[in-house]
Amino acid sequence: MLIAYNNQQQLFLPYQYTRKALQRYRRQMKFFCPQCLEPVQLKIGHSKIPHFAHLTNNKCSQLFSEGESKLHLQGKIQLYEWLKKLKYKVKLEPFLNKLSQRPDILVTMDDKHFAFEYQCSTIPHEIWDRRTEGYEKNSIQAIWLFQTPQSKDTLSGICKIRIPPLLQKAFILDAEELPYLITYNAKTAHFIYWTNLLPIHGHTFIGKVQVIPIDQQLFPFYLPKRITQAEFQQYWQLYKHACRQFAYGRLLHSKKGTQDSFLRTCYELKLSLTAMPSYIGIPVKEGAAISLFTSEWQTMLLHFSKRLGMQSYELDRDLIQQFLREHQIERTEQAINAVQHYGHFLKNIKQGNHSQDIYKQVYAHLFAIVAIY
Repeated sequence: MLIAYNNQQQLFLPYQYTRKALQRYRRQMKFFCPQCLEPVQLKIGHSKIPHFAHLTNNKCSQLFSEGESKLHLQGKIQLYEWLKKLKYKVKLEPFLNKLSQRPDILVTMDDKHFAFEYQCSTIPHEIWDRRTEGYEKNSIQAIWLFQTPQSKDTLSGICKIRIPPLLQKAFILDAEELPYLITYNAKTAHFIYWTNLLPIHGHTFIGKVQVIPIDQQLFPFYLPKRITQAEFQQYWQLYKHACRQFAYGRLLHSKKGTQDSFLRTCYELKLSLTAMPSYIGIPVKEGAAISLFTSEWQTMLLHFSKRLGMQSYELDRDLIQQFLREHQIERTEQAINAVQHYGHFLKNIKQGNHSQDIYKQVYAHLFAIVAIY
């Protein structure tokens, strides 16, 4: 923990003092946990930021997450000082009696409250859900900031990114309902924005990565801008490359042969796996709800529609659910919407738009979808 009461009942923050001064205070003062009021020990090491620890293990020490890494302590201090400089009412490690929870930082703006949770390690999903639910029930907005993964430190611009499931729980939706993520790198004191995230498959996305130094960052956080059509050309090239890799990999590595439904469907539709039509493998809104790769489910949808003698955009909800059931795809509202979005896209293409401009139609579909419908 970073705070404690001294024997004058004053809050004491050891990181604000030199190690020499802290050694003197440790001899002169006693320190107490601000929650349970039990004695705590001031730890002054050379490798870790000065902090307090309970003398014995108890329930209170669990709420303080003792054993925090140097990076975690460092990040909390940086975020706390940053918010103080912005002139907000800020509390470090406050205990919220009503919730029996202790956020890293609590910020108050007018009548709004924000709980910052800075994470440098994994956290079980059930604990994440319980904490977030506790904050929401008490009108506190939870802000989960993960330490930027070391493997992502050098990323910038438009690129392919793998985002693990836990970080995806911290996604925020922008005005176009596309997810974005903000992480914080305590090593460099930089916020990292992962915006305009376009799902490829599984936990892989294409996104725009931007770095903002903490002294240039405001709160509330910046809202990401929509990528331009020129920027989307880079998205399109990366996405279609991923589609080609998927089809080629399936051709080389599938062990099912004629039992592989995707390969069989391509054969029956007379589609070449090395030169798939540009209208197959199209990213659509809510497409992440379908577990199959876009090239796969869209090929199967075209085959399903052809069997019925219909166009894909003519399928009603019942037929879409039948399609999802046939291919063992979870029948969620988002999955149905994704199929409908693809149908609308195909209808728009059929109404006279040229295939060489297809990436422009995809851009409009994803970022200006109201203009199409």
